[in-house]
Amino acid sequence: MWPLAGLSAAALLVCADTACAQAFSFGDRLYHDKADCQFCHGVNGDGRGDPRSPGKAPDLHKTRLDREQLIEVITCGRPGSEMPHFDKYAYEDKSCYGRTAAELGKNVPPVPHSTSLTRREIAAVVDYIMATYVGK
Repeated sequence: MWPLAGLSAAALLVCADTACAQAFSFGDRLYHDKADCQFCHGVNGDGRGDPRSPGKAPDLHKTRLDREQLIEVITCGRPGSEMPHFDKYAYEDKSCYGRTAAELGKNVPPVPHSTSLTRREIAAVVDYIMATYVGK
């Protein structure tokens, strides 16, 4: 299979080499499969997720979060919301928003319905979201 197959036109402009294409593909697989972000955020990142998802997720095309903020939200989730934390160690210490699970109590973000992600995977899915959805 051609390594650039399936990339959006915008991604192709930025991603001309095989290594970049593989990183994009990795982020795509994380978004659509392993992390299953599409369940809540929709296949196209527009917030039109599966009707069985826990709530209306934000439209990723309209987010104002930058890369570091997206990494924080995916790592730590959103306290008091349905946005899960994808770092399985989140809230064991104060690395997420300076709070522990004990301090947040019932407001601790849920664990993902899919699986946890490594820091490398979180960065890859954020790079995919930035290249594919944010501002587009």
